[in-house]
Amino acid sequence: MEKVVVPGEFLGTIEEYVPGQNVIEVNGKIYASLYGILHFDDKHMTINIKPLTNLPIIRVGEVVYGVVSELYNDFALVTIVAIEGVEREIVGGKQDGIIHVSKISDRYVDEVGKMFRIGDIVRAKVIRSKPSIQLTTAEPALGVIKGLCMKCRSPMVKMDNYLFCERCNRKETRKISSLYGNIKIKVKNIP
Repeated sequence: MEKVVVPGEFLGTIEEYVPGQNVIEVNGKIYASLYGILHFDDKHMTINIKPLTNLPIIRVGEVVYGVVSELYNDFALVTIVAIEGVEREIVGGKQDGIIHVSKISDRYVDEVGKMFRIGDIVRAKVIRSKPSIQLTTAEPALGVIKGLCMKCRSPMVKMDNYLFCERCNRKETRKISSLYGNIKIKVKNIP
């Protein structure tokens, strides 16, 4: 009979079994690390959990959505919250990706802060997933899809090649996606 386990459920000790896939060992005790079906391999004396649901993993070539969380001289740090076309959470929850200044646009960019602002929602493509997630917005459909005014934090509208705040009449530059304002994302974490 198959037994369904939940994260944190006690499964056994390292004296009985060797920790296998999707389990963790803490002080000699083995616990489930995800929701799934418990499997004891008596031949190899391992304890494993087969996931009941396959959680999405970020892979090279995928388009992701994220929020710009920090800006540095050479890169923007983006908290990735969704994979395009996948309505489920990412393995490990939110993950950070980096957009290097050279990967922002197909044109020369001298300052990251001219292309992104903290709080902007971006659509980016994964160009490397290990050891760290590297992103690019150097295609027309990639870049900022929702920007907030730096002065009043109101949502901005696209006007030609800049963003405009109707509340305080402010213009700001960004690496704007050609899809700006036309994307609706069904993720709790994105405003």
